[in-house]
Amino acid sequence: MVHVLGVLLAGVMLALGWLLWRGVQALRRLLPGGPRPLRAAPLRLARHRLAHADARAAALTAEVARLRLALRQVRQPVAAPRDRFALAKRAFALRFHPDRVVARGLERAVRVAMFKEHWAELRRIERE
Repeated sequence: MVHVLGVLLAGVMLALGWLLWRGVQALRRLLPGGPRPLRAAPLRLARHRLAHADARAAALTAEVARLRLALRQVRQPVAAPRDRFALAKRAFALRFHPDRVVARGLERAVRVAMFKEHWAELRRIERE
């Protein structure tokens, strides 16, 4: 009988020790600066998605602009030669205007300079 009580007492002490250990671990996770388990796979996946989100957004923006231009061209009736020049000038402005350039840095500066040069030539032709 004494041996059974000793085994039961040991089991109760083991269970209390385990509960105490789990409680301390839970408190450590709740405290600021406490250790938190790292989940590498979801973190890696989130970083991958974030890295490719900007490129995907830029590609989709360019595709939307291209489709809008195509839709406008389809909706517009065939015009006289003078109107066709105005339509071509408008299409050029819609596609290459500096406000619509997605590039950055040196590429953006080159595109802006090219647009200004071509735009000046288009305006000269229009005045003739």
